[in-house]
Amino acid sequence: MYTEEKIDKFIELRARGWSLGHIATDLDVSKRTLVDWNREYAKDVQSVHALELELLKEKIIASREEQLDHLHRLQKDIADELGSRRLKYIETEDLFRLSLDLRGEIERLHHLKDSDEESSSPSPNGHARSTSPVNNGAA
Repeated sequence: MYTEEKIDKFIELRARGWSLGHIATDLDVSKRTLVDWNREYAKDVQSVHALELELLKEKIIASREEQLDHLHRLQKDIADELGSRRLKYIETEDLFRLSLDLRGEIERLHHLKDSDEESSSPSPNGHARSTSPVNNGAA
C-alpha cells in the first residue's frame, strides 16, 4: 500500500525527532497509519537515531582534535618565539600570558577528549557508559 521509500523516510524523520503530526503532513500519510508505523518500526527508528548520534559524536571529536592540533602548533610557535627573543628588547609579559592561556586550553581539550573516550568505551559489565552533555565552560 505504501512505498518502502515512504516508510524509510518516516523512520528517518522520526529518528530526527519529528512529531507524528509533522511527518503526516510532510509525507501525506494519515496520523493513524504513522501511529501504527511508530509501533512497528520503533527498533528501526531507535537504531537510526543511535547511528546519527554516533556520527555526530565522531564529528565533534574530530573537530576537537583539529582544534587541539592547531593550538599545539600555535603553542610551539610561541615557545619558539620566546626562546629566540632577548627579554630586554621585547615585551614578554604578553607572550608568557598567551603561552599560559594556550596551555590551559590544551589541557581542557585533552580532558574533554579523555572524557569522550571514557564515555564511549564499555564499562566492566559490557554495557556502554552513559554520556552527559558538555557545557563548554558555560555556567
